[in-house]
Amino acid sequence: MAFQRDNRGLAALEFALIAPFLAILIMGIAEMSLRFRATDEFHRYLQQAGDYLARAEELTSGDIDAIHDAAGEMMKPVHVSGRLHMDVSSIGFTPNGSPELLWRRHRGDEPPDFEISEAAGLGDPGESVIRVGARFTYQSPISGLLGVNTMRLDEAVWFRPRVTRVIAIDGAIADAGADWDNDGQSLEAGT
Repeated sequence: MAFQRDNRGLAALEFALIAPFLAILIMGIAEMSLRFRATDEFHRYLQQAGDYLARAEELTSGDIDAIHDAAGEMMKPVHVSGRLHMDVSSIGFTPNGSPELLWRRHRGDEPPDFEISEAAGLGDPGESVIRVGARFTYQSPISGLLGVNTMRLDEAVWFRPRVTRVIAIDGAIADAGADWDNDGQSLEAGT
């Protein structure tokens, strides 16, 4: 029974049996870490974009373009190019408190949809809120190598304007069919 006395190579055999499981475990931990990082960067970007837009007295379509284009720098080290679709909307509240779309701008091929009713209760009559919604499709380097599906993130943040009650876009308070004056007051019948 020479085999029982000769233990040379036993450690190598044990390592060879365990190594694939350890490699899979390490790759799984790295994958989860990358996905959490992408999610965190995406949420941080939305909060910063919304905060920046809510501080403006008036916006232009170029401002929306600039915020969308800045995502590549704001979400580093996550690769963003062509994967971020953004929607910025201003929702005003009529004298009876109903939300009404004032204007909407989107960037990217697949702007996220939303229901105007989501804004109910977020403002008082004559006020408005800014909604920044985004859809981001993420594929980590590890999942890309393995052919695993991408992760899609959809999120929206809401902000009240900081300087004025209603933020104009391209010189107009409303361009989506709402009837508002330049002071941000709804011209709905009965006001």
